[in-house]
Amino acid sequence: MKSNPSVILVREWEQQMSSSGCCGRLEGDTLNWGGEQCFAERRRIMEKVGELYRAVRDRHGDAVEIRIVDPRNLPALIPTLVSEFRRYGVPLREALRTIFGLKVNSVVVNGRLVTRKGLPDAAHLLELVDAVMPPTPHAVSRPAT
Repeated sequence: MKSNPSVILVREWEQQMSSSGCCGRLEGDTLNWGGEQCFAERRRIMEKVGELYRAVRDRHGDAVEIRIVDPRNLPALIPTLVSEFRRYGVPLREALRTIFGLKVNSVVVNGRLVTRKGLPDAAHLLELVDAVMPPTPHAVSRPAT
């Protein structure tokens, strides 16, 4: 039996940006003295990852395993990727390409890095996920009598 597809969305968690715990937390909504966001680019990335998550979840529901992982959390990220490589039979060369190609904002589908140039748009990600979805049994229609 084939495994359901897996999507790993890699992005920084805003709670960890200051490397300090709850008292030093800096998140995307923190404002400068002038009122503009300090980390507007990170907020845009977070929103883009949210769009990708919702697009896959809306189309495929629980048929696709979706995880969001912080790239700085290597104790979680590396074992997750190794598990994906084994689960989906990713060749060593492609596995190494995935590990060394990861950026702060990356997407991995079935153990394979989707793009090296930032986040894909939702339509492209859905095409990739659709391509690895297991076939669904079609209802057999009976001829009219």
